[in-house]
Amino acid sequence: MGRARLLLVAAALIGGILCEERGVAAVVLVVVALVLCAGALAANVSRLAAGARLVAYGATAAAAGVALASLRAGPLGIDAAGRTTVFDGTVVSDVQADAFGSTFALRLDHGPTLETASIGEPPSVGDRVRIRGRVEPFDEARNPGEPSLRALEADRGVAGRLAHARILAREPPDDSDPSAWIPRARAWASLQLHERLDEPAASILAGAMWGERGALAPDLRAEFQDTGTTHVLVTAGLHLGVIAALATWLLGVAGAGRVWSALLAIGIVWLYAEFSGGHLPSLRAATMISFGLCAHACGRPTFSWNALAAAAIVIGVAWTRSVDSLSFALSFSCVAAIMLFAKPFGRALERFGISGFAGEAVALTLATQVGTWPLTAFAFLVFAPYAPLANALVVPAVALAMLTGVALIAATPVGPLVHVVANVEESLLLWIVGVVRWTAQLPAAHVVATPAPVWAIAAYDGAVVAVAVLIHRGRLLLAAATFLAGTALVVWPPRPPSHDLVVTAIDVGQADALLIRTPTGHAYLVDAGGRLERGPGNGAQSPAEAIGERVVVPFLVRSGIHRLDAVLISHPHGDHVGGLAPVLRVLGADVFADSGQTYPGHAYHDALDVAAFRHVPIVYPRAGAVWRTDDGVTFRFYGPTLPLLTHTQNDINNNSLMFRLEYERFRMLFTGDAGAEAEARVLASGADVSADVLKVGHHGSAYSSTPDFIHAVSPRIAIISVGRDNLFGHPASSTIATFHAAGAAVYRTDEDGAVTIGSDGTSSGTAVRPFLTRVDPCRRCW
Repeated sequence: MGRARLLLVAAALIGGILCEERGVAAVVLVVVALVLCAGALAANVSRLAAGARLVAYGATAAAAGVALASLRAGPLGIDAAGRTTVFDGTVVSDVQADAFGSTFALRLDHGPTLETASIGEPPSVGDRVRIRGRVEPFDEARNPGEPSLRALEADRGVAGRLAHARILAREPPDDSDPSAWIPRARAWASLQLHERLDEPAASILAGAMWGERGALAPDLRAEFQDTGTTHVLVTAGLHLGVIAALATWLLGVAGAGRVWSALLAIGIVWLYAEFSGGHLPSLRAATMISFGLCAHACGRPTFSWNALAAAAIVIGVAWTRSVDSLSFALSFSCVAAIMLFAKPFGRALERFGISGFAGEAVALTLATQVGTWPLTAFAFLVFAPYAPLANALVVPAVALAMLTGVALIAATPVGPLVHVVANVEESLLLWIVGVVRWTAQLPAAHVVATPAPVWAIAAYDGAVVAVAVLIHRGRLLLAAATFLAGTALVVWPPRPPSHDLVVTAIDVGQADALLIRTPTGHAYLVDAGGRLERGPGNGAQSPAEAIGERVVVPFLVRSGIHRLDAVLISHPHGDHVGGLAPVLRVLGADVFADSGQTYPGHAYHDALDVAAFRHVPIVYPRAGAVWRTDDGVTFRFYGPTLPLLTHTQNDINNNSLMFRLEYERFRMLFTGDAGAEAEARVLASGADVSADVLKVGHHGSAYSSTPDFIHAVSPRIAIISVGRDNLFGHPASSTIATFHAAGAAVYRTDEDGAVTIGSDGTSSGTAVRPFLTRVDPCRRCW
């Protein structure tokens, strides 16, 4: 790495920021004090003086990182959070409209940008609007292992959401407002692409060129993930690098010279970053490219460790909050891997006759994958074994597609020419889609990956650096062994064993989804989240299934579950069965336990179709049925009983699966959405329903949890799966009062996030772990 002295300073600064974010800044400050003392003593020895100064610089940088993080760690403030207020602002993003209203980004006058969902006629980009709505913060993580939506949206420059909004007045775009010029230009360019290109080509190109969130089909988006090519759908380092290379080349051809070509290209890169939305990933990429171009202007190598370190320092100071993000880690891992491995891989490929542009493309792709695959597996929960192949074929085409896209937009006034360019563009984008679809169909293309712990990824990164050193010294066999060891640590990290029964009520909003893990690792999913279905599904998929894709499947995979022993669906309403089809598609199950009721819901029938396609047998447990596992866990069913209940308040709910989970002396009762009639029927049967823990029926509504039933159960702990600010008023105050009168501790997913119950088989060994604090401070002040 030569004299890359800035690297230590940058690493210390970033380390200080991360330590403060994780609450261990005190350790850093103690280390800093000790290092400074040691450096002062060492400075008296002449041959150690230079090293001591460098160490002192690093220690000072670490302290500066702690200070920066502590000063900027607080959330952005919005005075009106939680209140319905009237705002004035400008529409600054493309407008997504459907039958329920429109969604767009609204930049408030003298305020932040908010994601806005409004009813009524949708506005146009650049419109000035007066709007009434309620400001809400985005959620932090609500389930274990889940990423923070607030942090993800902050990367996009969006501070919160404006919900239940209604536009009161609007004015056409103000031509004299410079802040609206870029959004309007982006909207115009998007219109040109969508008028001249078919889908999905238009959405892919708009995503690549300025990060537009296109409406790709779910199966195609999943194939981009499976092939490790999702990065081409968003504007980031690859795309800004193409613009920088094009600008530098054109300016050089025009005779600008090396220095002016590089300096002018920096301006073009930053202008393009703003045009693409000015999101943090593109701003970070522009910063890194700017340092590379500065090095090029000075006659130094474009890729250098000092330039990379300087970029890290600037980003750490300017966007301190972003340092703890996955996209920050991906950006720097990608560039560092290119610097470590691109040339060695290129030389190795030359031995096989692959050189020139093809050799460089393959070498860059391989180097990038070495640096980033653990992080992409962490983010997308998928290991993409064919990512090097797919990227080698796709990335050059993306670069050409972007250049052709610029030509397509520029040729808009010339009718005949624009059709020719559009045909070329369509061919390039069809190639990209074809490669992605072909690669996704290869054997074992979709490998579910449980995210490795951070320490395992850090150990892998250390192993990769060691591999680069070993390759440089010609010790190839040892380098290969080191790389395989680092890879194995990410794929199969040691995990602490658990000998307890663990039940987690996943926070899926106004729905139910609970995961049961037995002492030896069997996994059972009770309901799968979703939402009540209003009207038909969208094509082949119900909107109730989205929660399964976004929350339930990721939670299961992060929990280390790659296949389920069984899924138990209490009843076929969309808020219980909605996520099942995605769960079965991705993970599969050995058994599907169903209540066996006739119901026309789209999500339910989609789940039945997927179960048939995946050859998952369907069973219909009835009262009296008993399941036993090989590690001492029993499922004892109390309902439904034949004949099924009819003419009740809600027959579908009242014929829910009801069972008690038993492990030695521990008991937990599951009741689905069973109401008072079902509870009375179970009590009349004389069944013993006593339990330590009760999963409260029907989200705590007033139609279930009767005093007689709660008295018979006599729970110490009650768990209510319920959505915040739901339209049904769940849980009912009368239900809460019943549990308080019974002496039960009540946990709610709307207040506590995911709730986990762990038991060693004794009542006294039962522990409750709410994921959130009982009062989330971000809900009251932000």
